[in-house]
Amino acid sequence: MKNRLLIASTCIALAFAPFARAEEAKPAAPKSDAPETELGGKMEKLNGAYRKLKRQIADPSKNTESLALVGTVKAQAEASLNLKPEITTTKPAADQAKFVESYQTEMKKMIELVTKLEVALKAGKNDEAAKMIADLDAQQKSSHKEFRKPKQKQ
Repeated sequence: MKNRLLIASTCIALAFAPFARAEEAKPAAPKSDAPETELGGKMEKLNGAYRKLKRQIADPSKNTESLALVGTVKAQAEASLNLKPEITTTKPAADQAKFVESYQTEMKKMIELVTKLEVALKAGKNDEAAKMIADLDAQQKSSHKEFRKPKQKQ
């Protein structure tokens, strides 16, 4: 009798063990080691608006919202113009000024493309605006290779 009770209670305990473990608090997501920079914050806002803009650029019925997103992208880009990329500090001191100047040139190109995009949207030329998004994507990829700190693999 005692053996049956012992076996039954052990089986029940083993059956419910996974549920008891699931109730434990999950560990918090690890925070990145790199501190958030002012430029990083501005670029995050820019990226959020840009991604949403990319999804709706072809739809003329959303041009009003698209123009607001373009305004956000443009404002964040202009605010980022005079900031220095974090990777600047890894460059030799003699090359840092030239590197920042190159970064600013690329940001000015981006602002120019965004301005053209804004003009196309105001004119209702969504097909042309969609092509400009492709140009912005290409410019972003090339600029990120040069001016963005590479992400660390975990």
